[in-house]
Amino acid sequence: MPEPLRPAGPRALPAEFDPAIYAASGDPALAGLDPAQLRAHYDRFGREAGRRASAIGSRRDFLDLLPKDGPLLEIGPFCTPASLPGRAGPVRYLDILPTEALRATAAGFDWADPGKVPDIDYVWHGEPYRALIDARFDAVLSSHCIEHQPCLITHLTDLASVLRPGGRVFLVVPDKRYCFDHFLPASSLADVLEAYAERRIRIAPRAVLAARLMITHNDPVQHWRGAHGESPWQRGAGADLAGRISTALREARAGAPAFDVHAWQFVPASFGHLIGTLAATGLSPLRLERLYPTLRDSNEFHAVLRVAA
Repeated sequence: MPEPLRPAGPRALPAEFDPAIYAASGDPALAGLDPAQLRAHYDRFGREAGRRASAIGSRRDFLDLLPKDGPLLEIGPFCTPASLPGRAGPVRYLDILPTEALRATAAGFDWADPGKVPDIDYVWHGEPYRALIDARFDAVLSSHCIEHQPCLITHLTDLASVLRPGGRVFLVVPDKRYCFDHFLPASSLADVLEAYAERRIRIAPRAVLAARLMITHNDPVQHWRGAHGESPWQRGAGADLAGRISTALREARAGAPAFDVHAWQFVPASFGHLIGTLAATGLSPLRLERLYPTLRDSNEFHAVLRVAA
């Protein structure tokens, strides 16, 4: 009797480090190095220099890893959905406002196109995802969204709750070193645990105050060249500071919109450590499957999470 047909397993992901790709960077110092030596060079120099060392050389390369069929959930698309057109499987969208409200919000920004806001299937008001969503997905896509979540641990649990067995979470994450968060410290394990201990459902006032008083420019090319702008730690008490503080305090008390504030600041190493620690201690059902570091002149890195075994 023939074996029953079984669904194909999840697609294999490119390695985080490919010695052949790294060796092809054109650096004469790499000529003649064996794979172990190439890896040592990358760990010592190449990663921090933003050199490409895997098949993932752009956001498009990363998004091409998404399963081409089967249901996909995209978190927080606003007016720039990241899921690629032409997928065979359906895409559902979750955001904090319904479609028309998002379009009205987008109309208030010079850079935004209200016409690109997709039809929102699930409007999230802070409830567990499984209370809102009755479907399961092969993949969840989140682009520049995880850093806005009030509680990281709760969010990771929510993401896992809507995955099918073998499903993955695909994350595009801002690297705080190369965006407006440059002068803010990377979020620590204590920060993450504090939000969980508080059962936090709103952005912390500290995050709102930092977003209004401590950020800098958002040009990744300039950041990579060492031009970070004026440090907030060195600013004097200018004539406008009292007014800015007053406005920031008012917003912090009222609660700024989540899409407008980063609750968390990550670099690839700190993100990997946090996800690994939360999985190892049973605080998150998701483990880190791949982490593709930030490339030169970019301000984002890419990660893939799966349910921990």
